[in-house]
Amino acid sequence: MGGATLGGAKSFVASLRLISTSYALRCDAKFADDTVLDIDNRIRNSGFFELGEFLPSPFVKGIQPNYLDQPNGDSVPVVNTLSIQNLSLQIENCRHIPREEFDELSEERKLKRDDVLLTVDGGVSIGKTLLFDRDDDFTLDSHVVALRPTGISPLALVYLLASPLGQVQFRRAESGASGQTTVTEDDVRRFVFPRSILKTIDHVAKKIEKERNQIAKQRMELASREASLWQRLEKFVA
Repeated sequence: MGGATLGGAKSFVASLRLISTSYALRCDAKFADDTVLDIDNRIRNSGFFELGEFLPSPFVKGIQPNYLDQPNGDSVPVVNTLSIQNLSLQIENCRHIPREEFDELSEERKLKRDDVLLTVDGGVSIGKTLLFDRDDDFTLDSHVVALRPTGISPLALVYLLASPLGQVQFRRAESGASGQTTVTEDDVRRFVFPRSILKTIDHVAKKIEKERNQIAKQRMELASREASLWQRLEKFVA
């Protein structure tokens, strides 16, 4: 297997053995990319684990909701791909379903604190993740799954999925027609990471999260200061 350049375009040669390592049994260029294969081989040769080792329960996929035109005081937000941005939940981008529809859902589809949410459909939207850290009622739509890890912290799983290595594997595992692509549960379970990081991943994830929260706070303060400047300008020219 390997890459070659033909008429200015790069082509790849893949073996049936390589294709068989994908749950979807795909044969496409990005799956046989030399750079990705080199990273994968180095990890596998140095000792690795698959995510499936820490995901004993099936992924919980959301519903295809009957959305309300407008939320009301008793409606329930639904997490979708748009509402997951930069490892955080943008509640204003959630649409709502009636309370009675939420009450009829199975308990597994009612989000719980420390659920790891992951987008699995929709091209560029695939691979977005966040740690759900709320206690109020939410559910998720059919483009989002909830993961409930055992053996590593939910926060550590979020950062593994969001890491450059995790994102490379999402791009490699993506399959389907243009605009209708997806990543399967089986492929996500086969994502590999160096086993050596397991001793420190929880600590590193907490440290990064703390620093990210500090940066987010500073960003909000700067945005507020900028808004006040525009308000001063508005008063000046009024």
